[in-house]
Amino acid sequence: MVRTGQRSRESAGSVEERSRLSITIIARDEEDRLPDALSSVAFADEVIVVVDQASTDRTEEIATEFGAKVVVRRFEGFGDQKNVAQDAARGPWILSLDADEIVSPGLAVEIRARLLELAKEEDGAPGVIAFRIPILLEFLGRPLRFGRDTIVRPVRLYHRDHARFSRDPIHEKVLVRGKLDAFDESIFHHSYRDLTHYLEKLNLYTTLAAESKQSAGRSGPRFLSLRVAWEFIDRAFLRLRSEER
Repeated sequence: MVRTGQRSRESAGSVEERSRLSITIIARDEEDRLPDALSSVAFADEVIVVVDQASTDRTEEIATEFGAKVVVRRFEGFGDQKNVAQDAARGPWILSLDADEIVSPGLAVEIRARLLELAKEEDGAPGVIAFRIPILLEFLGRPLRFGRDTIVRPVRLYHRDHARFSRDPIHEKVLVRGKLDAFDESIFHHSYRDLTHYLEKLNLYTTLAAESKQSAGRSGPRFLSLRVAWEFIDRAFLRLRSEER
């Protein structure tokens, strides 16, 4: 059910105001990849970058140079970090990205056209309030062509009055109260710089997953070392093809 206050706020303002888009990005030590992410979202009305205060490189400076609004805070889990980014944004529509993701030109055009179309609806009803977006994953510089995770379609663009990230420290997701739609064009996910970075991220994610389970009174992941080894073999050898995109 849509609250009266929400409905009146959505129907108020000009078409331009109702279609305003804010990009939210969370980042830590991303000086090498953040410029590409920021360049790909130059079409947006506003960019918010939430920087982990543990960053030691030029992430904050680079975000500022691109004209983004920067919030520096201690990392307390992916869900909380992304909600802080949403709270700092001013647009009614939020597109949540990671610093290693790039919005394709086709997706930029598709988003703008769809938000404008929704903004022109005059009945004040919420209609579509969130969108799934295909994300194409690369591993160690090459695209994964088959198997799980090759293309995922999470909710990434949503209306702030009807959706918010779960507070999960890892595997956070957008909780939507309303109608979903999907885009055809994609986000490119350049996930790992090299093997060392892959292992560092895997270690972080498994640690956060174990802490989350322990806080919920469950045991942590079993056979962790075997799981890590299998994940690498699966991605590095079984599911890669050498063709360039």
